[in-house]
Amino acid sequence: MSVRLSISRPAICGQPVEESRLASKFCWCLVLILTLSTSSWAAHWEVDDAGRSVAVPDHVHRIVSLSPSLTDIVYALGAQDDLVGITDYTDYPPEAARQKPSVGAIVNPSLEKIFALHPDIVLALPAFNGADTIAGLQHLGLPVFLFNTSNVSDIYRNITSVGRMLGRDQQASALIAQLRLRQERIKHEATGKTRPKVLVVVAIDPLITAGRSAFMTEMITTAGAESVTQNIPQDWLQLNLEAVLPFKPDYIVLIQGGPVTLKAMQQQPGWNSLEAVQKGRIITVDNRIQVPSPVAFDGLEDLARQVHAVQSH
Repeated sequence: MSVRLSISRPAICGQPVEESRLASKFCWCLVLILTLSTSSWAAHWEVDDAGRSVAVPDHVHRIVSLSPSLTDIVYALGAQDDLVGITDYTDYPPEAARQKPSVGAIVNPSLEKIFALHPDIVLALPAFNGADTIAGLQHLGLPVFLFNTSNVSDIYRNITSVGRMLGRDQQASALIAQLRLRQERIKHEATGKTRPKVLVVVAIDPLITAGRSAFMTEMITTAGAESVTQNIPQDWLQLNLEAVLPFKPDYIVLIQGGPVTLKAMQQQPGWNSLEAVQKGRIITVDNRIQVPSPVAFDGLEDLARQVHAVQSH
């Protein structure tokens, strides 16, 4: 950039005095502008759970979360003021849906709404948000950090990653320590006790249940029970009812507020072949246990209490 000044004044080092002073002030202003601009846009590279290198801003203050589980983590770290957008069906914490605007559904959120919020970074789940959404956000020049949510270890790692982005490493470490303590306490209480066999049912026609890779299966094991489908190498799977009859589950696990009820199972042909259905042996688990975030530990403790109750019978 060039500046032309035509003020005639006594010269210092070949320049008029006033021109020299103005030029000096201009240079300092230019340096200040460039410094502030550089600091506000400064970023560092981090590798996300998909193995992608992401330019993460050094000072993140505007976040869009495309997953209820990631939203819960942000709130649990006390960083809700930095959260500018969430998705539909964000139930936890309850105040999130009241306080934050939604950018649409988890699977197909509005790119226009996200861009209008001017986020420093977008937090997303590749398994749910979809490749087209992620590619669209990248095309708009928005940094997108991807997370996995397959197990409890992922919860701890995600808390660490989000805490690092937000400059809340101490809060993240403290939160993880609290959650680990709760997890270990539940494991200890289940040690040495007979594990009831359970069948998770989220749909009955067709039967949809949890396999080995499902987050729910790990939570059931931690709570002191045993999923009869834990050796099937999938997460959520569809099975014929006849395939689970030989497993003879002691209890049926239903999700609180879900579409399946004991009455519906008893009225559906074939389900009364299971003794657990005949005798109404049902464990209704808190739906928070499905959310792979800090709130899941509330659901885990509820499940553990119910499992321990049936173990004492």
